[in-house]
Amino acid sequence: MIHKLIKYLELLTCIPGYIASGLIVPLVVATCYEVFSRYVLGNSTIWAYEFGYLLMGFHFLLGGALTLKKQSHIRIDIFYNKMKQKTQSIVDLTLYVFFIIPCLSILSLRLLQHAQNSFLSGETTGQSAWNPLIWPMHSIIFISFFILFLQVVAECLKAIISIKENKEKI
Repeated sequence: MIHKLIKYLELLTCIPGYIASGLIVPLVVATCYEVFSRYVLGNSTIWAYEFGYLLMGFHFLLGGALTLKKQSHIRIDIFYNKMKQKTQSIVDLTLYVFFIIPCLSILSLRLLQHAQNSFLSGETTGQSAWNPLIWPMHSIIFISFFILFLQVVAECLKAIISIKENKEKI
């Protein structure tokens, strides 16, 4: 049962990461178009800079949960790598439960409120002549932190299984 829940959570949290990896293509196209337009045609765009940093933000944020699943975040492992697997799982579970989950819970709630306020007020970026609505970016930020929260829950479950069964994490 727990293994199925972990699999479902990881499916839910990793799909946005894989989708986000595809955002590199329109980012490169937009950047190349801006360079061509500016230096060859002598006419820069009003949208490419803002489009580029929004896509890069989406790419970076949506990949967080996938990065956690693959254990690819930077970790200072001077002591961690010398620990037994069970001890590592206890350390992970403790940090997740007492630090990461509370922080992500509060942050996700506040980001949801911020996205709602941004939508209701019609807030725009104010960074260029294009000046798009900013609530989609705020919504992506909320979604990114929420799916990271779900992946942390999956990591907690994997740590619990590792502690109980005294074997490598899933």
